Amino acid sequence: MQDASRSPTACTRARRNRWWWAYLVVCGMDGLLTGIMFFPDFRFDRVNIAILYLIPVLIASGIFGLWPGVFAACLGLMSFDFFFVPPIFSYAVGDLRFLVSFAVFLVVAITTAGLASNMRRRAQEASHRARVAQTLFHMSRALTAEADEAGVIETVLAQIRDLLQTHAYLALVKLDGIHLYAPNGDAGDPVIDRHVLDWVLRHGNLVSFGSKSHRQAAFVYIPVRDKGEVFGALIVGEPGQFRLATHGEMLDILRATANLTAIAVSRIASQERAKLAEIAAESERLRTALMNSISHELRTPLTTMLGAADALADEAAVLDDTDRTELTRTIRDGALRMNRLVTNLIGMARIESGMMRLAKRPTDLADVVQSALREVTELTQHHPVHVKAPEHAPVVQVDEMFFQQTLVNLISNAAKYSPKGTPIEISIFTEEGDAVISVRDYGVGIDEDEIERIFDKFYRSRKTNGVPGTGLGLAIVKAMVEAHGGTISIQRLNQGTAFIIRLAARDALKEEDRDVESRREDSRGRR
Repeated sequence: MQDASRSPTACTRARRNRWWWAYLVVCGMDGLLTGIMFFPDFRFDRVNIAILYLIPVLIASGIFGLWPGVFAACLGLMSFDFFFVPPIFSYAVGDLRFLVSFAVFLVVAITTAGLASNMRRRAQEASHRARVAQTLFHMSRALTAEADEAGVIETVLAQIRDLLQTHAYLALVKLDGIHLYAPNGDAGDPVIDRHVLDWVLRHGNLVSFGSKSHRQAAFVYIPVRDKGEVFGALIVGEPGQFRLATHGEMLDILRATANLTAIAVSRIASQERAKLAEIAAESERLRTALMNSISHELRTPLTTMLGAADALADEAAVLDDTDRTELTRTIRDGALRMNRLVTNLIGMARIESGMMRLAKRPTDLADVVQSALREVTELTQHHPVHVKAPEHAPVVQVDEMFFQQTLVNLISNAAKYSPKGTPIEISIFTEEGDAVISVRDYGVGIDEDEIERIFDKFYRSRKTNGVPGTGLGLAIVKAMVEAHGGTISIQRLNQGTAFIIRLAARDALKEEDRDVESRREDSRGRR
């Protein structure tokens, strides 16, 4: 955050105060030196005294610069003349030869002040260049580490503000226009000429006070561009502050900063474009997989249902009661299969869009398992299903409808990928305070390298070729279990696979919960 002590106006005030302190220090040194040499009653030769007056000149020019050194030279000459050249306590000169000495002293003193000031300036420039190089190095590292545009903007503006002690703004070109950014907490009012900014963005050239174009520009406008593309402009300074416009080194710093900013903004823009392209490619891949899977999954039961319906509707066909029952069951099984497919698609859409809302309530796991088994009777008719549960099954806090769909997908998955006649084992038990459901099949199993991918959308195992499916069932199972705060894992067995769901168990059903459950069962029985 930029405080008032570091604002450009405050810096100007501090610079003036520094000059006053410089002149006061020079006067103090001159007075102290004069007192030390005067009171010992002229024990020093006048030539030596004149040389000693060069000491304040060296100190003043080395610490404060040229003009305080010149002031020290003039003040030293006046003190030497007044206190040590006859007549004493007068600026009159009794011997005209002293005028030559005065001229020589003044030339030597001013030359010494110039040399010391030049050395001081060179040391300051070297220090400034080192600080600028270090700042640009840190800025480049910081910009490289930033992963988003907001971080780049804040880093750039903060670095410029700290380095040059002035206001800094960044204008970036967006699809909806030009966005102007200021450092956090900067209360300055950016009175920016939009015409100048538009010209800089259009031509990609620097504009400042006294430049060929827009000579009266109040700020320094540096284009942020990379490889011919202009991303925006850095706007630095404040009205009436022209040192940035006339100091070539500062302009070089700002150009380097603008180049670093352009590289960072270009990198982030490229990453965003690559991410959008990746998302578009993934969306296209998913859309293609979804359309292929759905078209196949819908076409198969629809063809079966249409064939059975045509046979029932054919008045010329000779069908006995057994045939009619079989055809009716075929239509029903196809409808149930399509219903599960549509339910999975709707469930995945809810999960992906974040619209899934769970109405959790205490639920007996054994009841949910029985309800799920009733939904998949046509799939489990060729598989003996063994349910192992304690007398008092564990109670969990779940949305019964969604969790039942989870178990339906697991059981149907076990039935589809297991040979006919092999059992499906469902176990319910409590372990370490968690309620556990295990669904085990004796099917083809899952390879070790597929365990990490088996819950991905549209992924189907290499061993399931020829078995109908969309690859959504297990993805929905994992999402539903995690939405309920649980976990699901896979256990590879010698024959088949076990899917194990763990949920936080809670106390047994309270009496009011049992009444609600009883009413729900009665309602189901009436339907």
